[in-house]
Amino acid sequence: MASQRAPLALLLGGSLAGGSLLFLAAAPAQALVTLIVKPVGTDLVVTGSGSAQTSSLTPAGTDSAYSNVLSDVQIYAGPPAFSDGSVSRWSGLTGPAAFGWDPAVFEYPDSNPALSFGDLFGIVTSSNSADIRLVLPSSYISGASLSGRTTYTNLTLAQAGLTAGTTYTWTWGSGTTAETIQLQIDPTPVPAPLPIAGAAAAFHSVQRLRRRVRST
Repeated sequence: MASQRAPLALLLGGSLAGGSLLFLAAAPAQALVTLIVKPVGTDLVVTGSGSAQTSSLTPAGTDSAYSNVLSDVQIYAGPPAFSDGSVSRWSGLTGPAAFGWDPAVFEYPDSNPALSFGDLFGIVTSSNSADIRLVLPSSYISGASLSGRTTYTNLTLAQAGLTAGTTYTWTWGSGTTAETIQLQIDPTPVPAPLPIAGAAAAFHSVQRLRRRVRST
């Protein structure tokens, strides 16, 4: 019987490995900093998360009176402003010159701290790549976690000049220092991951083999 158990272990290992491969193939690449815009009821919400390595960026000044504004070329997650309004700006990014289709858009978020809170960070774009800016808290330490939420009350995607299902990516650095900030506008839900099917197939294969082993 010992010699008959080896194929079972091999099949189990191979099936699980196959499931792992399916999982790895199905897993989407994640941006290091992500801003997601989604309608929530009658409001528009920007949720930001991730971390940024600034070693490949160039300091482009600080601002002690910075406000959170939504337009066709700038978007942020976080409160309307810091208590002291202080942020740092970084250059050295490449990517789209704009993400909104209406240059007349200029919206301020809800000032309710329960609706707009966390770290204030985001992106300012430009047709000149040298003028694209990553905006971070002035006290930000490279690689630290970022998390923020901004709410625009009674605002729709159309009113904000944004198109659902579109994704914009800005990059900096190269090789092991390559980094990104990604803006996802009302992204389509991702289908159920493949590992479920892979795990089910592996389970049924093992069950069939067990029955064959017991019958011998």
